[in-house]
Amino acid sequence: FPFWYGISFQLHGDTSKMHLTEFIEIYKPWFDSLVSKFKSDSCWIVNHISDVKWFPNSEQTLPLLRTLFKQHHIPNNFKGAILFDRDDLLKFSSDLISYPNNVFAKETSLYNDLEISHAETPFIIHISGHLNIDLLSTDKQLLNKIVNENRSDIFNLKEYRGTSLSIS
Repeated sequence: FPFWYGISFQLHGDTSKMHLTEFIEIYKPWFDSLVSKFKSDSCWIVNHISDVKWFPNSEQTLPLLRTLFKQHHIPNNFKGAILFDRDDLLKFSSDLISYPNNVFAKETSLYNDLEISHAETPFIIHISGHLNIDLLSTDKQLLNKIVNENRSDIFNLKEYRGTSLSIS
């Protein structure tokens, strides 16, 4: 099995009282910048960590993603991956980065985390319900390059055990 290297981009301080809109305002520009550095014809695979329904409810949350499902006649109980090109991933970025915290209309209810995998590069963006986004790769040099290109003083970087990146 390949070894996965990872790093978590976390906000400084206590995020327990942070509103989801504030989280989106902070992470969306960073996420969009990160994804924009990949080729426009890049294919991205968006999936849950475990095989669960995409929408276990019919609440009025995640409007763009729910509209996408309706337009393509995908039932809310669909289980599986969704494919996006880079531009569509950017179009749906607010809904995707807020997904674990926003499926339910209650602020304290979390749903399943998402993993957004690049189809050609060993690279994953892990969207956590704990208001952070992690980057993972089996290619340590690639991860190091991506992290250094997307650093920001807004985030506290926490490396996964055994990762040891050369962060500049």
